[in-house]
Amino acid sequence: MNLNNPVIRIALTHLIAKKRQTIVATLGVMFGIMVFIFQAGLITGFQSTFIDQTVNLTANIHIFNEPDNNRESIISKLNPEKNKWVVLRNQKPKDELNKIRNGFQIMRIIEHHPEVHGVSPFLGTQAILRAGIVQYSGRLAGVDIDREDLLFNVSDYMTEGDVSRLKTTNNGIILGDGLAERLGIGINDNITVIAPTGTANNMKVVGINHTGLTEVDRNRAYISIRNAQKLLGVDHSYITDLNIKLKDINKAEVLAAEFREKFGYNTEDWKQANANIFGVFRIQNMVTYLIIVSILIVSGFGIFNILMMIIYEKMPDIAILKAIGYKDKDIRKIFLIQSMLIGITGGILGLILGYLMTLIVGSIPMNVKGFITMEYLHFNTSPLFYIFAFVFALIATSLAGYFPARKAAKVDPIDIIRAK
Repeated sequence: MNLNNPVIRIALTHLIAKKRQTIVATLGVMFGIMVFIFQAGLITGFQSTFIDQTVNLTANIHIFNEPDNNRESIISKLNPEKNKWVVLRNQKPKDELNKIRNGFQIMRIIEHHPEVHGVSPFLGTQAILRAGIVQYSGRLAGVDIDREDLLFNVSDYMTEGDVSRLKTTNNGIILGDGLAERLGIGINDNITVIAPTGTANNMKVVGINHTGLTEVDRNRAYISIRNAQKLLGVDHSYITDLNIKLKDINKAEVLAAEFREKFGYNTEDWKQANANIFGVFRIQNMVTYLIIVSILIVSGFGIFNILMMIIYEKMPDIAILKAIGYKDKDIRKIFLIQSMLIGITGGILGLILGYLMTLIVGSIPMNVKGFITMEYLHFNTSPLFYIFAFVFALIATSLAGYFPARKAAKVDPIDIIRAK
């Protein structure tokens, strides 16, 4: 910026002459940018943390068998005529298993798919976990722990014990830390696991796991597939789910449809599984951007009012400038420069303070518990946020300065001199 330029010097003189209004307008822009950086960084940081943990800890595609509860009755099959109504009350549910037939063969076929990173077999069931007189319902995850650890990094989330002990210890079990806390037990303690069939088995806690996903940590317990099959009294081919990890998670929806068509079982990709949460995230983002846009628009109106006040107070000066040879475009430049200076100064201060706020708040222990558990708040400090905020501030302040600048350029110096 050339300070010797007469247009720039006049613009600076006007701003300095109205220090209080200039400071208020600059603070408005600064506050809007600071709030945007902080709030957008907080919300998207939380969302990205949740997505990272979800992608790391859960299947990109989940294949499962769900019994059909709306099957056609036998009487309907015996009376196929279209003009007859068949009413059957309290139809007894068919005793169907959740088993994926030929599950291990399907697993080996899927493993050879070029887009698949790996597959882990899974046998899931509800069970009662009892420690002394304390008992809670939990979700047993019968797994091949080597495959599960390779695909979902189970060992990275162990707070006590080791995943390898699930193979070396007969009747070993790994509990989520929330479930262990509810039962009041720790590593190497013994608990009783009661399956839905009524079969009970004494098991030894060989590890405590903390994923950060609250519901998972409060309900899930890992055991080997072999022990899960024993508890349920089923054969060694019995599995209920196949959990698939992809090389590119963005292809999950397409591949889920492909596997559903090919194998005839229900499939669910990771976005479908978390659709409700992603819906909440979309609402959060929309509300955040509306708030920030509203703040910056209000700041823009503040700049507009200040420049209009300067124009009315500086009418004689504008008339003199025009009388001595300044053109309409020079007058427009004076007021546009003023608005741009307010936007640039407020924007830079907002970016600095917003970044400092994220650093300070992000270093304070919060112990947040919700969808996920976090000791510290995680902020998204993507440069795109800072660029977007600064550009938007410049656009808002430029528009706020354009209309007063156009009005100032239309001032007729003869009318003003005559009025004086």
